Amino acid sequence: MTLKRLLFGIVTMMMSLCLVVSGTAQEDTSDDAGLTIHVVQRDENLFRIAIQYGTTVDELVTLNGLTDATRITVGQRLLVPSGDVMPVDDMHTVQAGETLGAIAQVYGVTIEALTTANELASADAIYVGQVLTIPVANVSESAENTLPDATPPPDTTPIPEVVDEEATTLVTLSSNIHVVQAGETLFRIATNYGVSVQALSEANGINDPTVIYAGQQLVIPNLAETSEAALDLPDAITDLRVSPLLMVEGETGVLEVATAGSATVSGTFLERSLAFVALDGNTRHIAFVGIPIFAESGIFTISLLVDANGVQTPFAFNVRVLTGAYGSQNLNVSDVNLTAPAVQDAEFDLLANLTDTVTLTRQWSGPFSIPAAAAMNSPFGTRRSYNGGPISAYHSGADFASAPGTSIFAAANGTVVLADTLNIRGNAVVLDHGWGIYSLYAHLTTINVALGNSVATGDIIGTAGSTGRVTGPHLHWEIWVNGVPVNPLTWTQTIFVE
Repeated sequence: MTLKRLLFGIVTMMMSLCLVVSGTAQEDTSDDAGLTIHVVQRDENLFRIAIQYGTTVDELVTLNGLTDATRITVGQRLLVPSGDVMPVDDMHTVQAGETLGAIAQVYGVTIEALTTANELASADAIYVGQVLTIPVANVSESAENTLPDATPPPDTTPIPEVVDEEATTLVTLSSNIHVVQAGETLFRIATNYGVSVQALSEANGINDPTVIYAGQQLVIPNLAETSEAALDLPDAITDLRVSPLLMVEGETGVLEVATAGSATVSGTFLERSLAFVALDGNTRHIAFVGIPIFAESGIFTISLLVDANGVQTPFAFNVRVLTGAYGSQNLNVSDVNLTAPAVQDAEFDLLANLTDTVTLTRQWSGPFSIPAAAAMNSPFGTRRSYNGGPISAYHSGADFASAPGTSIFAAANGTVVLADTLNIRGNAVVLDHGWGIYSLYAHLTTINVALGNSVATGDIIGTAGSTGRVTGPHLHWEIWVNGVPVNPLTWTQTIFVE
């Protein structure tokens, strides 16, 4: 053992003894040493602690011999530079079912203080996924006053790895650790978890938000530490989940409501009815939500109604809808009749009515498969104009550069509910996967299935072609959620329900 390590160990032991005697979150031990001890509090991370003490994450890692800057635990004692502590605002991400009053009570602040700190018009103006600033003075005072006399040793139990065997990607290690996947951006991760890019950067000591790498473990700040305590639900509802916390036009959302007993749940969102599927003796209720393209960005209300033996309980909460990052393009189409709004609207209405029916048997599990062995050459959501005219439509699916005659595969288990020729989509097949989820395969040369057939993932349902309104041969693939077309690639990357 080197002299430096021996001295380090002695200093650490002396500081630990001082901590137990004093019972404070921080205690100066030696002016000459220039060090003190900080006891890790709930929702803290190494980056926030470094800001408080005017130091860096690297210095804290070196001082404490840490091997992983993301793995610190509540109650852990850290060596930090002594000196004035800079107050740092706490942050809280609003979860479904939380109210401003309940959040204020959890953090020991007033509703008025939260309203002022976040410039809220009223206490009812918060929405799911909103990141609230918690006034720092109250948080610091509360943390010091409630610290126990003797701090328990840190929990060194490894964080379990949660892996779905059928999934193609690893999503999380725990409720507050996210493993970056190839192609992900910090903005997309922040949006999915309902936190700001700034909060995510600060929590992980990221100086450049554009630089993250596959396999990187990111701490997601304040995901569930205080959520249970801040829930303010009526007696009829025992739990409420919304995913993602922030909705995006063209994407899929999921609502899950747990009821105290057998009940039926209905609701509305964006002037559309929510179709809930009841499970577990009518105590677990799931509804998929398609956010339409061209939906306005803003804060909208989800209204629920729980009916238990004739006793009706209403409940409402706010969510935020964000604008998707979709581009635009012009297409030159030879048959101008197929670009007429009336023709487009008629085919859209036909498909919307077909896919608005909810069958109660769920046939898929895990993420969907890619339906063609070809590269994608046109993404979902692109705004479109035709023959140089104004933008009047959008791309309702994803295109794959499939050569004529190549096989097209079912993306998931389902039942054929349409196998016919449409004006715009040409030869097309629609599969019902249950629970209001449908997939569509268009511009086919041949159709290999018939109405009512059951198909399994990977079954050949037809061959690629150029029927309908096209500029060349390809597969056009769509996913419809309760009558709304959504980004199909999200379904290949996401496990929405277990």
